[in-house]
Amino acid sequence: MNILGFDIGGTKTMVGVAEESGKVLAMQRFETKGNLGPEQALSRMKEAARRVINEAGVTPDVIGIGCGGPLDRKSGTLYTVPNLPGWEGICLTREFGDEFGVPAFLENDANAAAMGEHLFGAGKGVDDFVFLIVGTGIGGGIIANGRIYRGFGDNAGEIGHHKIIPEGPPCPCGDRGCLEALASGTSIARIAREQLDRKPETLLWQWISSPEEVTAELVARAAGQGDSFASSIWQECMYYLGIGVANVVNILNPRLVILGGGVTKAGELLFEPVRRIVRERAMPALAADVEVVPAKNGDLVGLMGAFAVALENVRYRQ
Repeated sequence: MNILGFDIGGTKTMVGVAEESGKVLAMQRFETKGNLGPEQALSRMKEAARRVINEAGVTPDVIGIGCGGPLDRKSGTLYTVPNLPGWEGICLTREFGDEFGVPAFLENDANAAAMGEHLFGAGKGVDDFVFLIVGTGIGGGIIANGRIYRGFGDNAGEIGHHKIIPEGPPCPCGDRGCLEALASGTSIARIAREQLDRKPETLLWQWISSPEEVTAELVARAAGQGDSFASSIWQECMYYLGIGVANVVNILNPRLVILGGGVTKAGELLFEPVRRIVRERAMPALAADVEVVPAKNGDLVGLMGAFAVALENVRYRQ
């Protein structure tokens, strides 16, 4: 079986073709440009898909799509997606399924990534784990008894929006004090920007000309080089991330917590404090059961998730 996968993000999109084993035959990455409207962006995605199909030299049998929500996976339709203005009501499964003449399946991007880690990554052979993607925002996917856990309304896994500080900073979801508002890449950069003008001695000024250029990656880089300003921000944000993971461990008792996404590229600068805080703050019996590990699919975590979405749907229907 050959799979055509789409990983659609607010900034970047990846399109690829893979075998059932997860071996990637061809792929392309490009800017989504969703602000140009769905018609133009979808046309670019379809053209990219035709190119990777030609490069792979195979005909896809099924399509898997991972996209940020909220969405209705059963109908394949997007609701109001913050990073894709004007895409409300777009049926992605129909758009791609009709274009290529094969069945298409849609999944929330965090759930898709969790499914990809289960089939092809760090969660292979593990039937109870939680996946957290820590990037622009924080998303979650829960694998329970070998299947994605969806909850009553199909919306389980919004781990980035459980409350850490009830009256904390505003979150893009409209509430305050969510994990995402305290430990996402966007939040790390925001905290640094708010204080930079008062910190002329920080290393960050060697790499930027204005506070708007600060990213979480630069904060991590400076912290790794011992910059006291960057280190204080990084340690605070990692504390909150560790508390969030400890809460997940207490509630779900997973065998693994898998962390992926751009912020996790900081490596042990992230994993060491998170693991330590889980040991200190989760209930001892539960902390003893769990490992906190990096995702194995790396930059392809979303695309491998899209392949997994297709495979899971085909297998479930057989």
